[in-house]
Amino acid sequence: MKILHITDLHVGGKQGLEAEKLGWERLYREVDAAAGKGGQPDIMAVTGDLVTHGTEEEYLRFQENLEKLMDGLGMRRDKVFFCPGNHDADTSKAKSTFHGYEAFIQRFYDGGKPSCRIPVYSVNSCKKTSWKQFNDCWFDPEDADEILKKAGEGPKGILLLHHQPEIFDDQTQIERINKAVCLILGGHLHTGYTRQITWKGMTVVNGMAMTPHLSFIPKGFQMVELKEDGTVETVMYVYKEDGGVIELTAW
Repeated sequence: MKILHITDLHVGGKQGLEAEKLGWERLYREVDAAAGKGGQPDIMAVTGDLVTHGTEEEYLRFQENLEKLMDGLGMRRDKVFFCPGNHDADTSKAKSTFHGYEAFIQRFYDGGKPSCRIPVYSVNSCKKTSWKQFNDCWFDPEDADEILKKAGEGPKGILLLHHQPEIFDDQTQIERINKAVCLILGGHLHTGYTRQITWKGMTVVNGMAMTPHLSFIPKGFQMVELKEDGTVETVMYVYKEDGGVIELTAW
């Protein structure tokens, strides 16, 4: 299974509208080129920080641009999966209920729901996050209970989780979901490269930010292949300043 993994787009950020537009146009081109070389992705995973301030205007703009990306790939909306990030909040104070994100999800799927041949789970790790505490994260027992209930005796699946699992103070719930999850996709780090590690017996891929907070940090996206034997191969597509991308195996 091939997954187009994009994260931390930060629509509405300080880059401005023109730079935002150019960023999306470049993403269309680079994803199309990557798919032409390596094959069309089966699903798309967008792992949080879709927008910056959580406003309806930002989500509408995000959706419009995302749908252009989907059209270019010939991808249906039921093959696109999301999780919220710490910026997908209603106010800068947070303790967030994420009404803006929830409204976007309802509008995007329009009564439908995403589907995949293996389970894809999404956890909101940012329930009480604020802009001043954006490394604070939560993985509640109820989240793990829901994943394990849905998984049953079926195959292990994919978890979308904005924060990297190793930073959770309490690892109890992370250890529990090992029974149901083989691959975790996330973002948040803004490191300028795609990081792939093994944590608690699961492969964890933290993607590059599409719109880093600092302009000198490299940006890009990644293609993740989950193979039949359970191994994962990730290629990061790092933008070059003079155009095009550098293709590298994830670090």
